[in-house]
Amino acid sequence: MKRVLSMLSLVTALALPMPLVAADVNWGSIQPHKVKLFYPGVASWEFVNSNNHGVGRVPVSKRKKACPECHIDKEGNLDVKAAEIVNGSLSMKASKKAFEPNPVVGKPGFLDADLQAAYDNENIYLRLQWSSAGKSWTGGDSGVPDRVAIQLNSGQDEFSKYGCFVTCHPDQNSMPDSAEKDKVGKHQYYSKQKREDVRLYAFYTRTEGGAWADMKDSKGIDELLKNGGLIDLWEATFKTKGTDIADGWVLEDRDADHKDVEGSGEWDNGKYTVTLKRKLNTSDIKDVELKEGSAVTVGIAIHDDKAKLRRHYVSYPMSIGLGVEGKVKAVKIK
Repeated sequence: MKRVLSMLSLVTALALPMPLVAADVNWGSIQPHKVKLFYPGVASWEFVNSNNHGVGRVPVSKRKKACPECHIDKEGNLDVKAAEIVNGSLSMKASKKAFEPNPVVGKPGFLDADLQAAYDNENIYLRLQWSSAGKSWTGGDSGVPDRVAIQLNSGQDEFSKYGCFVTCHPDQNSMPDSAEKDKVGKHQYYSKQKREDVRLYAFYTRTEGGAWADMKDSKGIDELLKNGGLIDLWEATFKTKGTDIADGWVLEDRDADHKDVEGSGEWDNGKYTVTLKRKLNTSDIKDVELKEGSAVTVGIAIHDDKAKLRRHYVSYPMSIGLGVEGKVKAVKIK
């Protein structure tokens, strides 16, 4: 009898539709959205709100205009002097400091990527491709790995306008003016983490005009968490013929404490390809929850050619619509 029941269970399981993984989506039927990424140098949230940003400071400080409104024209051309930033020849307006104090010889200022999005009743699927020498895939695991990071948020107006710049600051560990390790290590929050480095954090988790050490109290952080302040962080890191997928978040700090994102990655024919899948609703307060009839804003950072730390490419924020209009419209699949 047990054997008959086991056979029936197997037949029933085989008859049920199997859940899709990101690689199983028919990506050939989904039109890719062209994403232009650029090299930002040491530009940060503090930069875009300062006189170093020139006339751009006013609309940002007043939260009147989004980055793409000033830096992307109607034809989709990107108006950023990234080639001059990466070679160290472009200076900031007020301080006259270089956008890149440590120029990268031979590194292009721009990188093009293709982004595709799909969803069903349970999950969202993302696919990203870009041309690369594939050094992490073919050249061993030494050095800094190639990787891609996608930030997502659906509750903060600032993120929808300024994307990854919301979480980027001059006092972070990879910046020339990073906070002193001994001071960080003695800070109440970081000492509990047994850390001496400042990582990504959302500017609104600090007091008005404050820096890394001026963190809001736990009540203030909890309020931000409940009201859309969390920024989801999905990452794919390449190693020799393999890819590690990480699921994290950014709020008062950058962390990774759950594994709700699945995915895969590969390098082939001169291109990296990353596919990611996550449930629309994970019931995890440290995840940005998604649903049909709404949009989510994403910002993309690509670390290519084994570039160290902050020497990556970034996109401006773009919306992905699930059953609604967006810069990228996710395709509903069965």
